[in-house]
Amino acid sequence: MKKIIAGIAILSTGYGIALFLPPDQIPFLKNLNLSLLNVENVKSVAEEAKKVIENQAGVLKETESTPNGSESKDLESKIAENPTYLREFDLFQIPGLGKSFSLRVGPPVTPSEAKKILENLPKTQPSFLARFQTATGQAKAIVFMGELQNRDQAELLRDSMQPNLTEILDVVYLPRCVTEGDTDDDDFFCGDPSSDTPEI
Repeated sequence: MKKIIAGIAILSTGYGIALFLPPDQIPFLKNLNLSLLNVENVKSVAEEAKKVIENQAGVLKETESTPNGSESKDLESKIAENPTYLREFDLFQIPGLGKSFSLRVGPPVTPSEAKKILENLPKTQPSFLARFQTATGQAKAIVFMGELQNRDQAELLRDSMQPNLTEILDVVYLPRCVTEGDTDDDDFFCGDPSSDTPEI
């Protein structure tokens, strides 16, 4: 209790002295800047802000006008090579619009690895192989397991099958090219049925 009273006394004494003898009136403290915020002219602050914005806009224009031409063209040509292949956004739908659900088994892999994964899956559910194109334009394949009517069924299937599999199971919408499409010569959906797709 004594310490609290002493602290209050010292604090009130300091404020009292500052009221009657402000620090800017003490001769050796007059030239000392005690403010935490140096207030500058509003016009100079606005001018500095305008310069920064102009510099950033100039940098953005330079980067937009000089993209990595060869890399962007290569990626665009890779994506245009396989127009029928699935992409990541094909596995998602606005809720209520997707008709069938399925489980995606693992990440996109090469077609030969996808066939091995398909062989190791239990035969209790229908399984499908589909051509897939990654965001970097690589042609891969993915494996779907099951064709289910709603998300609850898909989640129940995932929860029951996941302990038996090493691959991660994700609930996704089953794309229309799988449910309504034909397979190519290697039994992959979403590929071009009329041409042979090279093994990667």
